[in-house]
Amino acid sequence: MQRVILSLLLLSACALAAPTQQQDSQSSLPSQPQSQRATDLIYTPIKPVTDEDRFTTRKPDIKLTALKKVKHAKGNIVFSSGERISGDKLLVNNYDDESFTTAEDIEVEMTYKGNAITLTSIEIYVDTTADDASAYFTAGGIGKSEASILLACNQTRTFSYEVFFYGY
Repeated sequence: MQRVILSLLLLSACALAAPTQQQDSQSSLPSQPQSQRATDLIYTPIKPVTDEDRFTTRKPDIKLTALKKVKHAKGNIVFSSGERISGDKLLVNNYDDESFTTAEDIEVEMTYKGNAITLTSIEIYVDTTADDASAYFTAGGIGKSEASILLACNQTRTFSYEVFFYGY
């Protein structure tokens, strides 16, 4: 437990070192790759969703591929895909959190597009008041130069995450 808390604190400090670009919830994710920098990660804010505006309702033909999930005590969940390898580096990370007055279903969409980059590992640390959360690839992934991810959580009053993209 102490290791998880220490890791989350360390990861939060790292988030300040790599600023990213927040996307307006009404606009779509960019379709053109950018150069390798923090703005290569585009994401939506943590936002409440209804059945009508969920990702799976808006884009029913997209195949969702679940990331590996490890649950820890009291709403701490770690999602991951791939493994760190010799020579890879942290490409970008991002932290966001939100609180609600009542329990809400929420979603976050994010896309990393690196120019001539191969993703080796993605780690997402989530803290929520809900019993569970989910993370899915909606496009790209490990071994590719881009990855789109959907984070989803039902009936939460607080939700925070920090994501790390590694590659070479």
